[in-house]
Amino acid sequence: MSMRRSVRWGSSLAAVCGVVVFLLSCEPKKEAAQPASTSPPPPVYNERGQQAYLAHCAMCHGPWGEGDGTLAVELVKQAGTRPAQLNDVARLAELGRPQVVRIITLGGGKTHRSNLMPPWGSRIPAAVIGDIADFVMALPSLKPGVPRATIAKYLEAPPGTPAEGRRLFVYHCTMCHGAYGKGDGLVADTLWARNHIRPRNLTDSVYFAKKTDQELFTTVSLGGPYTGHSSVMPGWSVNFTPGQIKDVVSYVREISRTTSRP
Repeated sequence: MSMRRSVRWGSSLAAVCGVVVFLLSCEPKKEAAQPASTSPPPPVYNERGQQAYLAHCAMCHGPWGEGDGTLAVELVKQAGTRPAQLNDVARLAELGRPQVVRIITLGGGKTHRSNLMPPWGSRIPAAVIGDIADFVMALPSLKPGVPRATIAKYLEAPPGTPAEGRRLFVYHCTMCHGAYGKGDGLVADTLWARNHIRPRNLTDSVYFAKKTDQELFTTVSLGGPYTGHSSVMPGWSVNFTPGQIKDVVSYVREISRTTSRP
């Protein structure tokens, strides 16, 4: 009797187990968890790299690397060469940061590119060139938003002054005179070490209050050697129109807190 009960219980248990196995086999299989896709973080740059790029490169390559700087049209007209578009993702990926550093340092002529691209290695410290390269590598990721707004704010002219004055000043003058004209540009110490010359502090109200607009216009147009100033101050009449030079003079008047003197 006990033997029969054991057989019945064993048969029942086997049947239950079979049902459980069948039900489990009918459940949809859970897919293995896929690792979350991670996109590479955007390139990191610092403010010094951004400002150095705007001071040395934007005049040709444009503030966002689009090849549309203030000298771009002139380069096409005179040399048939357009500045490289630096916000091209594929181009930068192919070059890589080390090659960008090399091009900035040696210039175009020694890196199989346009010889109009100057070598900056003798004029800009290597650390700053590295910062510029970081900013260049970040250019493709600069979308409308905070980074672009930050640059736009930096280029913004003070109220009541022409927009072109500040923009031209940033592109062409800040490497010597500094981001806000205080004579503390990236090459200021180099000029002192090599020539015992420091860029003019353009915020000096006492100095500029004595200058007429015509004197300032002539200095910007012809440069230092022709106006009794430093021989390293270049003349900009080749690059700027008379109207643009007036805009720069207007900006200098603003940062020096002096009134116009015709």
